[in-house]
Amino acid sequence: MNKYSKIIDKFKGKKIAVLGDFILDEYVYGETERISREAPVLILKYNKSVYLAGGGANPVMNIVDLGATAVPVSIVGNEEYSDILLGMMEQKGVDISNIVRVPGYSIPVKTRVMAGSVHTVKQQVVRIDRYNGGKLDKQAEDNLIANLNSAAKDIEVILVSDYGSGMITDNVIRAVNALAKAGKKVVVDSRYGLKKYKYVAAATPNETEAGPAVGHEKYGEQDVEFILIKLWKLMKARGMIVTRGSRGMMVVEKGKISKVAPFGGDEIVDVSGAGDTVSSLVCAALACGAPLKDAAYIANIGGGLVVMKRGAATVTIKELKGALENGKA
Repeated sequence: MNKYSKIIDKFKGKKIAVLGDFILDEYVYGETERISREAPVLILKYNKSVYLAGGGANPVMNIVDLGATAVPVSIVGNEEYSDILLGMMEQKGVDISNIVRVPGYSIPVKTRVMAGSVHTVKQQVVRIDRYNGGKLDKQAEDNLIANLNSAAKDIEVILVSDYGSGMITDNVIRAVNALAKAGKKVVVDSRYGLKKYKYVAAATPNETEAGPAVGHEKYGEQDVEFILIKLWKLMKARGMIVTRGSRGMMVVEKGKISKVAPFGGDEIVDVSGAGDTVSSLVCAALACGAPLKDAAYIANIGGGLVVMKRGAATVTIKELKGALENGKA
């Protein structure tokens, strides 16, 4: 058994808090019947709707499927979509007591309409996004921070999954930074606010998220090394991972740069949620005491596996160990 398998075997029972802005991914499936007489558009016969956890809710599902315990900390509303998402979490045995329900708030919903004939694979023809649009009130923000500080007492790692919907405010980020400065392991996956986070154990941006954060948007080998080191210093982080898709990953830990070779082939089905899988696996490995380079290696395998699945998918311990045992990683 290699060292990576030993780390993966330790995932079970590790507790990881997930501070994230939750999104619900809705897939509406229909069969194409004919062209409408009202406009040059397809008429679809509705088949079904399928829901997946998106945004900051996807790492919650990832962590559970890895055998660890996810402790979600977030804001939802009282509307139907929030009920659907929380129901999905409860079905997986997730404790939702640190999720604040706010009247009048609604979680973002991304609806993808999937169309095709009876005998063909359904393809996305349009996406409809619904956003809350409102600001988080002071009471909800205070409750969110209180729940974060409470959850942080009994967990190994905090994952911040910041999709920029407005839930993770500057005050919430200050609370995260205070926990990181006090020694709590914090991993940040932030699409737009990387520079605001300090003292974290690691961040996991892709290169096109990391580059703009430091004002450097060229992505050759030396460019990414420059971006990696500059962002690491800017965030005063203990470590940093920059993911590069088909070119693998670049990691800095204790000032030393390491490179992780890409995993998988060209069989990419859907890149949705790959970043969530990477950050979740980094958290799980760090919770086991693994070095960041080893965490990145395992996360790289998980990201390579999940892009071969449709939608915001997850990976399991069995799949990870299978990749290792089959010599594919």
